[in-house]
Amino acid sequence: MNATAKIGLFAMAVLIALAVLVLKIEDLPFGGRARAATAEAVFKDVAGLDDKSTVRIAGVRVGRIDGIRLLPDGTAVARLLFDSDVELREGAYGQVKNLGLLGDKYVDLYAGDPAKPVLPKGARIPGSVPVEFDQLTKLAEEIGNDVKQLTGALSSSLGGETGEAKINRIVDNVGALAEELRALVAENRANVDVTVANLKEFSSSIRETLARLDRILDENRPGVKGSVENIEELSAKLKTSADNLSSITGKIDKGEGTLGKLVNDETSHKNLNEALTSIKTGVEELRTTLTRINRIELDLGFYGEYATRTEESKGAFRIDVTPREGKFYRVELLGLPNGRRYDETYRYETSVDGGPPSVVTTKVTRTEDEFGLSAQLGYRFKDTTLRAGLIESRGGFAIDQHLLKDRLQLTAEAWDFSRDDGDAQVKLYGQWQSRGAMFFRAGVTDVINPAGRSFFLGAGLRWKDEDIKTLLPAAIGMLP
Repeated sequence: MNATAKIGLFAMAVLIALAVLVLKIEDLPFGGRARAATAEAVFKDVAGLDDKSTVRIAGVRVGRIDGIRLLPDGTAVARLLFDSDVELREGAYGQVKNLGLLGDKYVDLYAGDPAKPVLPKGARIPGSVPVEFDQLTKLAEEIGNDVKQLTGALSSSLGGETGEAKINRIVDNVGALAEELRALVAENRANVDVTVANLKEFSSSIRETLARLDRILDENRPGVKGSVENIEELSAKLKTSADNLSSITGKIDKGEGTLGKLVNDETSHKNLNEALTSIKTGVEELRTTLTRINRIELDLGFYGEYATRTEESKGAFRIDVTPREGKFYRVELLGLPNGRRYDETYRYETSVDGGPPSVVTTKVTRTEDEFGLSAQLGYRFKDTTLRAGLIESRGGFAIDQHLLKDRLQLTAEAWDFSRDDGDAQVKLYGQWQSRGAMFFRAGVTDVINPAGRSFFLGAGLRWKDEDIKTLLPAAIGMLP
């Protein structure tokens, strides 16, 4: 089996696997199963929410975002695409959430009360955003200020000479109250005697009651003993808790421990704010780094070509890596129609009829059934792209002209300048990109060599960065 057949079988197997993934996740329209916009969600802030972010109900992925636009009142509207079996009812709303602490943001949707009417397609529902990290930091700072003010008020009320004067006034008032009570008892001694007699009678009644209680306790002593033991244990625990609480509040008032330093020490409070600011800065830097990584775009493609005159065919697998706008790297693995060409030169000495020796040079060209490699560096300037590097394992360069918003591409390639006939390999063709992943190309190969010149036709599939990022999680999920 030659290289062309091998790479063709490999490309077909990969295409079938990718087709299964595409049908599985239904991100590409196929067979009339395309999603339709069923709702629009209005948010005050969509920071971190991007186009094609997922839409979930109860954590289950049910669709994605298909465009976000700004309204005149300053709010944002996200257009939602749902699966065909999703229905929204009155009372539905959406909320922006995160997958974990630093995960991607998505729209968590509440589908509404099942007993209420179904909303029409394209209905607009309200949306909300979660509490931001800045708001939590501000709330913590306000709580710290309130605690500090409270402890300051207690210190100013009971500390210093003013607090001592307040305590002395309280003691004087208690003494005056005792004198007034003694005078009141002297004036009402007769009533006090009657009260004492009543107390004696009451004491006698209590004594009888206690006797009855003794009899009851004798009858239920085991149960009462257990209850008393439980009460004693509970009382001991309460006492321990009260002692611990008293110790903690004393340490806080003295400025001991972390909380005490936070309440009484302005430097600790300042350090806490600086630590929170550092954490926020670190989170922002991590988010910036992840954003830069996400900016690297990948472009994956397969294609095949057939030359009508020479009846030769070839296939290729291509990857484009774009680290930044306007610059990209291209790597292709090709199955060459006639194999890879090798030029070898042999020199040897010979003589004719005993004459002086002469050097004879012989150049032999051979081909081997191997794959070809293309590795190029490209730069794009507006609608024109320049490429240079290896083309089919030979040095060369190319120019691409993009038209109709990149739907149409006109290309000229030249490589292999060391052929025996002295003519470089020149290829001119045009490529049309459909709205999906399919593209078509046609042109003339080996233009300046009449013996090898031929018209060719080709077709292939191309997946852009957003398609690959959608397919990869599904592919990983299918692994055993």
